[in-house]
Amino acid sequence: MTEATREKFAALAAAEDDSIRLDEAALLIAAEAEPALSVEQYLAELDGLARKFGAAAGPHSPPDRLATRLVRFIHEEEGFSGNITNYYDPGNSYLNRVIDLHQGIPITLALIHIAMGDRLEIPVQGISFPGHFLVRYGGETGPVVDPFSGRELSRADCQNLLRQLAGPRATLQDEYFAPATKRELLIRLLDNLKQIFWHRKAWDESKACLDRQLLLLPNRTEFNVQLGAVYEMQGNTAMARHTYIRALQEAPDEQLRDLAGKRLLALESGGKLLH
Repeated sequence: MTEATREKFAALAAAEDDSIRLDEAALLIAAEAEPALSVEQYLAELDGLARKFGAAAGPHSPPDRLATRLVRFIHEEEGFSGNITNYYDPGNSYLNRVIDLHQGIPITLALIHIAMGDRLEIPVQGISFPGHFLVRYGGETGPVVDPFSGRELSRADCQNLLRQLAGPRATLQDEYFAPATKRELLIRLLDNLKQIFWHRKAWDESKACLDRQLLLLPNRTEFNVQLGAVYEMQGNTAMARHTYIRALQEAPDEQLRDLAGKRLLALESGGKLLH
């Protein structure tokens, strides 16, 4: 990681939500893992994709047909698709790799849709659907698209998807289709990476995800509790204690205070963290 990369991300994270440039922020996340990455190069590649689509679509395409054409352009003509064979590769969460390989996971493929929509003035919103990020073209009544497959989803399709992810008794709620803020999208992107690194016990990488999540949402106490756990696993008892005490003092949620208190007690008694 270069300090300059983290500083650029911190500046974006401190901006008002509407002012955050998602594609740049996502590329800065990737740049911490790949210091040689040129953010400007990949932004230019997205510019080129938008120009290519614009030239093919022509200046007089009806707005209601542009959405369908853009989805087809991304998935059929350019061949972006879900990485089914290696879903949990961290590279799927790095936007530059998705641009290079034309494969990714739902949230990074959603970033392709959103980035293209921004450049072409086609409204595209991210949707934090439970367990599977989606996009919506247009307003509240616009089509919902699965960016992993490029398929437009009906309400019944979304119900089936939810039950596959959450169990047969799960019921579709209108709130599942609420537009994601830019911060929410970046938090979820970092969550995906964090879960992969946590599972691999890659604590430095897990901490880097948490540090950036805290730049985006400094008051999210659950991130501080997780950060304390990372410090424990790294053997940094002093920082783990400090972080748990802070969480204990600041957490608005009783369950989080209870968790921080239990970890602090276990730390003081020499108990090991379960993971």
